[in-house]
Amino acid sequence: MIYGAALLGAGGGGSITQGLKIIKEIIDSGRKVVIADLSEVSDEELAVVSAGMGSPLAAKYGWRNEHLPAFDLLEKFLGRKINYVVPIEIGAGNVAVPVHTAAFKDRILIDGDGAGRAIPELELTTFDIYGVPISPMSISDWEGNGAILFTKDAVTAEKISRNITVAFEGVAGIALYLMSGVMARNVIIPGTLTFSTNIGKILRTCREKGIEPVEVLRRELNAYVLGSGKVINKVMKTVGGFDIGLVEVAEERGSKLRVHLKNENIIAERDGRVLAMAPDLVCWLSKDGTPLTNTDIEVGMSVWVIGFKAHEKLRTNKALKAFEHLYADVGFKMKYVPIEELISSLE
Repeated sequence: MIYGAALLGAGGGGSITQGLKIIKEIIDSGRKVVIADLSEVSDEELAVVSAGMGSPLAAKYGWRNEHLPAFDLLEKFLGRKINYVVPIEIGAGNVAVPVHTAAFKDRILIDGDGAGRAIPELELTTFDIYGVPISPMSISDWEGNGAILFTKDAVTAEKISRNITVAFEGVAGIALYLMSGVMARNVIIPGTLTFSTNIGKILRTCREKGIEPVEVLRRELNAYVLGSGKVINKVMKTVGGFDIGLVEVAEERGSKLRVHLKNENIIAERDGRVLAMAPDLVCWLSKDGTPLTNTDIEVGMSVWVIGFKAHEKLRTNKALKAFEHLYADVGFKMKYVPIEELISSLE
């Protein structure tokens, strides 16, 4: 699941190292995780997003399960049990945290999330797009120092919580987007943990057999092979707390494939012609079959660039309007075009 989620992180979502470290703690403890399909979620029971916040580097080396006291803090405030845990988005770290919460709090993990990928801003989740209030939101350090936030929107919540996270030495746990079972079924993108696991199984099988996984991903999971080659350039700058930049890949036929990013991959283009754009996924896979984040990417690496269609919940007019500003943020002035149309126009 962690390897598959790392690929679907679209360049973000936390490192495999971090994700596996968190999962190992569950395995070593002997605890188990019960995963429920959305159709099994009871109407009146409560679900909540469990996640981490802060610097990826700080989280990679200094994560101390801050998500657990954050979950406790929200439940204490509510005065009732929260039955289900939901990932905020997909990614190696983003998935591992709610799995860990479900294991150590003995709650049920929902097979789904709020994006089907990793995204740079909370307001791009289906929770936010389709009207789940972000408040009350809890935030905590590893010792249980924390706060309950009430804000008018996700932008304000993120601004306040990121400042609190600074006081917590750069890492915090959060619990947010409290919802009933009815609401959860309406907004959550279903089946994404199962999808991540299927990708992970393919990657593992191909690695064991010594074969390249891209054709198998294309055939079995409808992935798009956008291109491949050697990374020749990586440019990153921090703007407003986000990593903005591009990665340039030199392909064998002499063309250059560029991936433009804002924390996660937003647009892929070859010599100026767009191949895929968010919310559709642009993902990295090393030639040895290991998913890569934008932090992992280094000049000289040989990589595949893989695309996936976004879920239909992120392709509505309301969702696409929320994503539109990202194109300008990475230097493009254009409207969304689905990946299947962009690819078919090249054929």
